[in-house]
Amino acid sequence: QWWYFPSDGLGRQFSGMPFYDDWTKTQFVVRNGRTLPAITNNDVSLVTYAVEATFLSSILGEFTEAIQSWVKAQLPTCRFEVLYPTDVNRTPFAQAINFPHAAWNQGSLDVLKCESFGFTLGRNLDLAFGTIRFGETAGFPAARCSHLVGIGDATSNWKKEVGEAIGRGLESVVLFALDQYCLVGYPEAVPARRPRAQRKAR
Repeated sequence: QWWYFPSDGLGRQFSGMPFYDDWTKTQFVVRNGRTLPAITNNDVSLVTYAVEATFLSSILGEFTEAIQSWVKAQLPTCRFEVLYPTDVNRTPFAQAINFPHAAWNQGSLDVLKCESFGFTLGRNLDLAFGTIRFGETAGFPAARCSHLVGIGDATSNWKKEVGEAIGRGLESVVLFALDQYCLVGYPEAVPARRPRAQRKAR
């Protein structure tokens, strides 16, 4: 996927998006009859770069479809899932280029797995819970959604994310990563989020 980070986190600022390899540039010329313009960040207007967004999303979908076709030829019963990070895809342009709906849907994928380590480390439960619900908003039932949660920081809200994901009935909740889980010394069981109590009038 076309991930974008404005800097390396050490003070060095980046100056462009990552889709300017020779193959991608050549394919854009072949399909659109002009060169791929310079796009410097993922916050550009989707309207202004609609052709570019469609192209980039299309080749991402074609890439995953090609992988699936090859694997199915060897292992016809193989199941497929895609990992989609919501935290690095918050802008309309990033969402458009990094989620090819025509290729990633219930007919082609068994599971849609989402993650948002940035929201977990930022202790933003609202955005993290949005990540857990993203698959359903994209057309996947909860039973075909998965949540990948980072557990490296013992003070973050990752356990609440796990409880929310289990409570929504997701297909799986994946903890990243085992070495961190063991080194921190977390208890073996993580309780699911319990249903809320409600008072009903008689």
